[in-house]
Amino acid sequence: MGNQPLAAGAALTAADLEALPQLGEDLYRTIARLPGLAADDFTAKFWLRGAPNSQVLARLDGVDLIEPFHLKDIDGALSIVDLPSVARLDLVTGGFTSDFGDRLAGVLTMETASASALVPRTSLGLSLTGLRAANQGAFAAGRGHWLIAARRGYPDLALKVQGRDDELDPRYYDVTAKIAYALTPEHTVSFHVLHADDTLKFHKTDDPDLNSSYRSDYVWARWQGKFGERLSGETVLAFTHLDWHRRGLGQFDQRYALNLRDDRDLDLVTLRQDWSLHLGEKALLRTGFDVNSGEAGYRYDLERDESVIVNGVQTTAHRSAHLKLSPQRTPAGAYVALRLHPTSALVIEPGLRLDRRDQSGNVGVSPRLNAVLTLGRTSFRAAWGLYRQSQGLHELAIEDGERSFHRSEEAEHRILGVEQSLPAGFTLRLEAYERRSSDLRPHWENLDNIYNLFPEVQTDRARFDPSGGRARGVELLLQQRLSPRFTWNASYALARAEETVAGRTIPRARDQRHTLYADASYAPSPKWRFSAAWQFHTGWPITPFTYNLVTINNGRRVAVRTTGAAYSATLPDYHRLDLRATRVWQFKRSEVRAYLDLFNVYDRVNSYGNLRDITIQGTTLTVKERPRELLPFLPSVGAAWEF
Repeated sequence: MGNQPLAAGAALTAADLEALPQLGEDLYRTIARLPGLAADDFTAKFWLRGAPNSQVLARLDGVDLIEPFHLKDIDGALSIVDLPSVARLDLVTGGFTSDFGDRLAGVLTMETASASALVPRTSLGLSLTGLRAANQGAFAAGRGHWLIAARRGYPDLALKVQGRDDELDPRYYDVTAKIAYALTPEHTVSFHVLHADDTLKFHKTDDPDLNSSYRSDYVWARWQGKFGERLSGETVLAFTHLDWHRRGLGQFDQRYALNLRDDRDLDLVTLRQDWSLHLGEKALLRTGFDVNSGEAGYRYDLERDESVIVNGVQTTAHRSAHLKLSPQRTPAGAYVALRLHPTSALVIEPGLRLDRRDQSGNVGVSPRLNAVLTLGRTSFRAAWGLYRQSQGLHELAIEDGERSFHRSEEAEHRILGVEQSLPAGFTLRLEAYERRSSDLRPHWENLDNIYNLFPEVQTDRARFDPSGGRARGVELLLQQRLSPRFTWNASYALARAEETVAGRTIPRARDQRHTLYADASYAPSPKWRFSAAWQFHTGWPITPFTYNLVTINNGRRVAVRTTGAAYSATLPDYHRLDLRATRVWQFKRSEVRAYLDLFNVYDRVNSYGNLRDITIQGTTLTVKERPRELLPFLPSVGAAWEF
């Protein structure tokens, strides 16, 4: 009873992840095809049922990850999690139980291989996007195990091959390490390290230069154990340090100067404890707490010139901002849940969370209820709960003038679902959900170009002060697993995600009304595996812009842009097909695995916005729009040698 999942979600093993077509061998990009998720080609961050990735809890081997992405200036182009090191992941897209706190939308848990699965092995991997090396083994007569993996990504070399290295120079690497030791057959301790580092340099005529660097360090210890057959527990003690550094210097259009310095850091010490106690055959008590001590540092300096028209005169306005802050906080949370099995078919779990996380010091109370009714091959699931998320110490938007933290945001989840096992290995799952959000804090978005490297100084920057939000939808998933040789999945989602701003209801930036996805994987022999993945979704909302000619006092005519209603227009539909072929060579003491990935096989022109070519001839203004293109057809090859 204790291991039965009460919150519906998706579970993927290492074999599932390896079989799917991939871009950059990135875990987040691989799972972005799951029902309820939305993502574009550039970023590894996915939106979950209309909620941004910051509202999803990411946990690796028991430690909570904060912004686990490389190349943050490109909105997190790749995750810092090494995909081959992950043995299993579980994604809960709503209605998660009371042991998870401080997130509004969902939970992604990832586990590396357990000690029993860490057989001695070394692997080396090479692809067009990076180099990987890993080693795992055992010591102390098999009671201890280790795993270490390092990746060095070189998109800078790929850009050189394409002749585009004159503008962009990104580099990154990360290291994952783990040592586990079985004190007794019932108690295991493990020590973990995750380090990620990346830099980006940008140089382009008529734009300021950008030099940035980001670093993430996680060091943690984990204990997992059992005391007899009734009591089990887990303890995680972690230290986290993150650094963000960004420099911008130069001129826009050789006229308007920018001098930007943005330095931030975050230190956290976190302790989390969970316990499970069997009270009998029909009751399980779960309880735990977490507490952390954190301090962040901000130093932000901006000097910016920009063109403005005042009373018919075009002039240069100067904007400056200088800020230095060191906020501190000691948040804590606790929960208790009672899992009951009143009949052989029914499992229910009422739970309660108490959280004191925001600067107000108030305690938030979050009741939750999950239930599963199993009748033969059919399972009915229901979930209801209140969820709260505080503003992280690192999330103060000082670049947009924010000087103080807001109170915790709140959400109510309502979920009903049914899962049916069918003959011939078919499984059908249908789930309806609604998430109502309140006490939402302001957020800033760029309405024209979401991938500008200096977003806070652009004229398309807009502030949203939502009074509430709502996401609702229905998701249908059909899958068949005939054997390890052949599997396929198909899903459809009908959804809407919106928020209310100034009395007007507007869609969220990644609202997808209709989403279709299908994938299939076939292994005709142990040597070959072929897979395909196709996806479609209706176009995302965008903001329309209009241009008018304005004659200034000196008689010159200039084009002035007017912003339309936010997210009141729509992009064309998105669709693409990806393919993957894998070939395995088995030798006496080693294995070589080679793969070919084809991204966007039929070279569909998908877009995330519009570019505008503006010409002025006398009194005539001409505006021609063309798409801001996402990724074209991209082939990728790679190989891994295990011995």
